[in-house]
Amino acid sequence: MNFLISIFFLLCTNVYSQHIHGRFIDTDLIGKKIYLYDMFQNDGKSIDDTIIDSNGNFSFNNTDFKLGFYRIQLKNQPPIIIVLNPVETDVEIQVNKQNDDNPITVLQSVENTAFHRHKMLLNIYNRIEYLQFQLSFPNDEVLQNMDEYENELKKFIYYSTVSLKDLQTNFSQTYTFDVFEKSMPIVNTVYEERIEQFFDKKAILDSKYLHSPLMFNKINMYLNYYSGENGVDMHIAIDDILMATYDNYDVYGYSITQILSFLNREGKEDLIEYVISEYIGDEFDMITNRTLRKQIEGRQKLKVGTIAPDLQIPDVNGDKVGLHDVYKNNKLNLLFFWSSQCPHCMETIPKIKTIYKSYRSAGLEVIAVSIDKKKEEWQQAINQENLEWINISNLNGWGSESTDVYYVTSTPTFYLVDNEAMIVGRPDGKEEVIDKVNNLLR
Repeated sequence: MNFLISIFFLLCTNVYSQHIHGRFIDTDLIGKKIYLYDMFQNDGKSIDDTIIDSNGNFSFNNTDFKLGFYRIQLKNQPPIIIVLNPVETDVEIQVNKQNDDNPITVLQSVENTAFHRHKMLLNIYNRIEYLQFQLSFPNDEVLQNMDEYENELKKFIYYSTVSLKDLQTNFSQTYTFDVFEKSMPIVNTVYEERIEQFFDKKAILDSKYLHSPLMFNKINMYLNYYSGENGVDMHIAIDDILMATYDNYDVYGYSITQILSFLNREGKEDLIEYVISEYIGDEFDMITNRTLRKQIEGRQKLKVGTIAPDLQIPDVNGDKVGLHDVYKNNKLNLLFFWSSQCPHCMETIPKIKTIYKSYRSAGLEVIAVSIDKKKEEWQQAINQENLEWINISNLNGWGSESTDVYYVTSTPTFYLVDNEAMIVGRPDGKEEVIDKVNNLLR
């Protein structure tokens, strides 16, 4: 697909007000919705959205664009990454999706030129790494073309030198160059030296970097570095980051969010509890990502040992089913949040059916709460999969009371509840469901 997008930042009478205008040449995009996101300070919610008009034009009129990296997004299209700097009055880029090597041409914008020059430099570095690997562990093809590979490597090393010099000479004053220069990897081998290198107070306490890869990369790099390092407790690494960022509330909240995201991905429950108890307490609003905030808040309010909330949810016939009424009739209850439109859910169902068949007679019941919106899709999935357990749904999607009360942010989500409505398990996936049910009922 070929299309042209022109983006202009016009400083209006209010110096804080900016407007982004653009145009797509591709007529297939007319009438489509287009979104603008802050790349590093968003929780899935767009800053602004608009409709591409009959001439291919669009306009974003949000008045609070901050210095940083942004993503323009159309449904089912690759994102377009841009840099917004209020000091630039005009930005113009051209996007050609059919050109795999160079899909974006910056026609006007020092910041975006610097950004795409940096991307090209990274591509060169990646090519150098690949060629060096090839030459270090040569196969038959490499051995036959050794001279060609070595010449190509020399060429790319030369290009990298030229590209880096170009960035340093012509773009050293840009926000983009500043961000990527400060994002260089930690290379020191001594722990204390690495700490000093990481904690550049001027950088990490400046809120402008929250809208860039800088803080995101630094925090995740630092945690990754120490997560598997012998002799360095992860508690210390967490303390290092949070104590260093404490003087700036916005940076501090962002750091807590990134740390919790990292720990959540790694499944480090003990460290999540540590961050909550030592740094958050009940101040969940400090977590800047609302999805993560909901997960962490739910983890605390509905942890093992607490009472599961009671709800009245209709079954396929429209009859209300009380969760506590179901819980008390079974030795163990598996509360399963799912959707017929969730591929991972549909892959999980056969495993749940197997364990249900094995332990039903031992007192296991499955209560499947669907977050579908269309009854026909929900009913069809029930019939096709022959789901004989309790099936209930408000048919209100993510706007359902059940997803809020049980802090469901993704599907599938599982709770194990005993006959006194006490939560006895929060499995993270089907394998953990199987293990916990086996342990509780065998």
